[in-house]
Amino acid sequence: MGVVASNRQARAASSPRCSVGQTVRMTANLGAEKSEAQPGDRRRITLVAVPIVLLTVAVWVGNALAPTLVSDAPYVLLALSPRLELAALVSQQVGPLPYYLLPLARASAVLISWYLLGYWYNDRALRWAEKQTGKAAKPLLWVERNFNRARYPITFLFPMNITAMLAGAGNMNPVGFFGVALGSIALRYWAVRSLAEQFSSAVLDISDFISQYQQYLTFGTIALVVGWVMWSQKDGFRQPDSIEELVEEFEDGVEPEPTVGA
Repeated sequence: MGVVASNRQARAASSPRCSVGQTVRMTANLGAEKSEAQPGDRRRITLVAVPIVLLTVAVWVGNALAPTLVSDAPYVLLALSPRLELAALVSQQVGPLPYYLLPLARASAVLISWYLLGYWYNDRALRWAEKQTGKAAKPLLWVERNFNRARYPITFLFPMNITAMLAGAGNMNPVGFFGVALGSIALRYWAVRSLAEQFSSAVLDISDFISQYQQYLTFGTIALVVGWVMWSQKDGFRQPDSIEELVEEFEDGVEPEPTVGA
């Protein structure tokens, strides 16, 4: 009976008439049977909430201070920001080992946190992600809708937090998931470093320009990041404002959406 039910869910999830909410919940159900963490399990959600919030803030800080960090602290920039164009600007200032190690360490922390969020809270984590997703959600919804059909290709193309959460919720093999995701990220950094070497003179000119107008550019990027955060909190993918907020949401349980067709 369990095999028959799983097959029915798989066919339903691949149906074009299936809603996004139904698809992500079926993704969780298609994983190996495991007990979902209870709403009151504060220790578990705190364990993932702390790195999720801190890493999100780290990205904001890295992007906001990017013009200063490009010139003065390229290693810090690699550790904070995942933006590949910034990696290109500092690729000639750092050795190969830290160039790959720092971004992969940061990416590993992000992916592990979101994978555990999906693994421990499966359906509830998916409902929370749907709730947090605002108007700028179409790419994320496409990933959610198609993840169960092509887990490894989607992981390779989109090695990000939502993919990690879906992998955890669907009980995807962690070795396979992290191997493909981190391999994809490493390949991108290799491509960026190779291109930066090919166009080293242009990259040097851009770096010199940033260094010359560092203060003004930093003021500008701080304003842009603050504006983007305010916009995303309202209309985009809303990140938790604090660790306590995220802990409370999962401790109390996420309010379920109305069942389609009910």
